[in-house]
Amino acid sequence: MTRFYLLMLPAFLGGCLPNVAASAEHDGLKPEIALLVDYVDTTTGMWGLTIAPRHFDPEYSDWGYYIGYSKGDETAIEVPKPAESYLKEYMWRFGVSYSFSQDFSLYGGATAYTYETNYTNNISPRDVDGKPIWERSRDRNWGAEVGLRYDLFKGVVIGAGYDTYTQAAIFSIGFTM
Repeated sequence: MTRFYLLMLPAFLGGCLPNVAASAEHDGLKPEIALLVDYVDTTTGMWGLTIAPRHFDPEYSDWGYYIGYSKGDETAIEVPKPAESYLKEYMWRFGVSYSFSQDFSLYGGATAYTYETNYTNNISPRDVDGKPIWERSRDRNWGAEVGLRYDLFKGVVIGAGYDTYTQAAIFSIGFTM
């Protein structure tokens, strides 16, 4: 499935590049902040938010940065009764972006992906309202990401990227201020 997303990237670029060449007045980039809703295509699927300001310093108006957080739903894991178990996944994303024009930018950075398993054993305490004891196993891994953002029309931004650790596509849509 991820290979399909990688094949879509050249088509996305092909649609964006003519507009980039037409609006290549690189010196007049305006500072702005994008607020994006993200979908990360992992096994359980994660939703998140990203804030991406473009630099407010006129000397570096083509540079920006971003930070994002995505979280998946709790997913039950089949275990023998009476034990219980579920998993959660979440990811921090942060990095820099470079604007080729007011409408088109390339971004890249690091991701911190956390996979968390919560579980009980088959033993419950012998007291009134005895609840099982929950234990947690957490695994954090670092990866890298790269992607593109494009301003479709004034104020609406879409993005597409790829994370190396989860081997997942990242889709974004939002608005700029």
